[in-house]
Amino acid sequence: GIECPLLALLTAILAACSSGEHGQSDGGGDGGTERPPAVCLEPGAGPYTISFTDVTDDLSLGPEGLAVAGNGAVVADVDGDHWPDLAVTRSTSSAEKPGEGKRPYRLLRNAGGTFQDITYASRLFGDPSVGMRASTFVVFGDFDGDGDLDAFSAVYQDYDKRGQVPNESLLLLNDGMAHFEPVPAQSFKVAEDAPVTAAVTLDFDLDGVLDLFLAHHYGRYGYINTAVMDALFRGNGDGTFTDATQAAGLMTMPPSAETLAAGTNHRPSWGATSCDVDLDGRPEILVSAYGRQLNLLWHNVGGAFEEVGQAAGFASDGNTDYSDNQFFLCWCSAHPGQAECQGAANPMISCSGLENAWQPGFDDQPYRLGGNSSNTLCGDLDGDGDTDLLQVELAHWHIGRSSDRTELLLNEGFPERPFSRPGNEITGLSREHTRVDWNEGDLGGALVDFDNDGRLDVLVASSDYPDTYSLLWQQKADGTFEEISQGAAIRIPRAHGIAILDYDRDGDYDVLLGTSLMRWSSGDTPPRPDDAWIHLLRNDTGQDANRLMLHLEGSGAPGGANTDAVGAIVTVELDGRTITRQVVGAHGLQGFQHDRLLIIGTGAACIAKRLTVRWPDAASSEESYDDVPANYVVVIRQGRPLEFLTLEQYATR
Repeated sequence: GIECPLLALLTAILAACSSGEHGQSDGGGDGGTERPPAVCLEPGAGPYTISFTDVTDDLSLGPEGLAVAGNGAVVADVDGDHWPDLAVTRSTSSAEKPGEGKRPYRLLRNAGGTFQDITYASRLFGDPSVGMRASTFVVFGDFDGDGDLDAFSAVYQDYDKRGQVPNESLLLLNDGMAHFEPVPAQSFKVAEDAPVTAAVTLDFDLDGVLDLFLAHHYGRYGYINTAVMDALFRGNGDGTFTDATQAAGLMTMPPSAETLAAGTNHRPSWGATSCDVDLDGRPEILVSAYGRQLNLLWHNVGGAFEEVGQAAGFASDGNTDYSDNQFFLCWCSAHPGQAECQGAANPMISCSGLENAWQPGFDDQPYRLGGNSSNTLCGDLDGDGDTDLLQVELAHWHIGRSSDRTELLLNEGFPERPFSRPGNEITGLSREHTRVDWNEGDLGGALVDFDNDGRLDVLVASSDYPDTYSLLWQQKADGTFEEISQGAAIRIPRAHGIAILDYDRDGDYDVLLGTSLMRWSSGDTPPRPDDAWIHLLRNDTGQDANRLMLHLEGSGAPGGANTDAVGAIVTVELDGRTITRQVVGAHGLQGFQHDRLLIIGTGAACIAKRLTVRWPDAASSEESYDDVPANYVVVIRQGRPLEFLTLEQYATR
């Protein structure tokens, strides 16, 4: 966001508090930590006008500076200085050759609001003096419990890349100074091919150690029978892992007519997410399937999983009307006597070579009439305290209405009752297309309160096709959404990859968007750029509203929550409403991971009557704090007193 005048004021106030002036204690779960006095902003009733400024060139990240390009980015404080750093990748399975060609990945240290390239010094992607490693994408977590962020570097390797990929996926430990070394003899392969599409951090068994769930795609692209089973790896606490897929009940079967019909087949998984859907303290795993197949919702029951996607209304939107599928219509034009073709419309595409692209008995089955699902986002979107979902979908005009579209799923009491789908026309998440041959290339998204009014907004990255952009829907006071990306200056062509971070530590969430050059020709509008340049967009709105800023740390194993606090549930009680937020770790198609600093907008309210943290440990421990003032960073370490810091103090520790 823009320069914040509160910093100096808050610093002075805290100095007064430390000398015994003002402040109050509440005798809450923190044992009565003295409160600094409230500093109240007066933004009026939200929502507030959202606006961004592209500061990529100002921060020397553009073509004339560090020349950072990529289609994916994640946020991690790799050196522990409370400034969010960035890892940017290009979804490649090739290793960099320093000095030759485009750089496939970068690690950028945030040095007080500006960025430095520490890729080579960090050895995250190898040592240039010895040799670099391939990395399709990377995510971070404290896998050994020592308080710093380690890295999982994923490498996509399938049938077509056999013998061409220099290294497998690997875990790298951080020495605390942003220097990474691989964990030896740790393999994450579960089959000959390892087409890793997503890496999810979670603590599925609540032992205080982070685990890894890996989603896998086709072993050979497009061949359904080559889909590779997803895998769950239990963290051992030292950076090594044990395959827990079978023990946790996550086994699926090779695709066949029987397993496809039963829904027990390996999926060509694309994205995956973990969050506590039923709020029982144990995280679920949500798998987004490609190829129109059915999504999986693994319900965590005591540390073992049951697949309930179809019963929960999560597997697909249930629309099986394929009468406007252009491949079906081409098949009908070539086979007009078939009963299912009675009354079929004329196809709107050229059918040359597509006369048998539709396979009756297969393409007309429910397991082939879902979506191309890239991600699932978790959050309390309607403000009723439970976990709602946003399914992110890639859809094409020629597939028709049976192909799932990006939409909201409201939690009506999972697992006893299925999710409801109000529909995009009702929620406001619809979009207008300017061409008949439209594509919705939604490959990821984020639920973020950009204006700090206490309501989650929806950001979607849409890419890889003409007329696709990043799209932002702001949540209105009535709970519906309005698409504002053009006016908010966040409409970026071919956006691919989202990283949410408060890069300048002013108390609101900024956005980094990657871009993709796939299917982007020089004749398109806008014309194809020289490279897949990133865009860092500064939030110029959120710092003007009140907000709680929380730094959460679990006490770790044994007995405590994981140190990253992944899976923690935070409840903020204000006058007249309650806000619920959940800490989600790495997730999504080829790596989504956001700022660890949890910013919870409170709008016009400058004091939380009660703040409760439910920790993701075996006891579902809760700690509550009364009368928590907004506009400070509140450091909450499990089992220890609160600590209040100004943003300036937090960012200089």
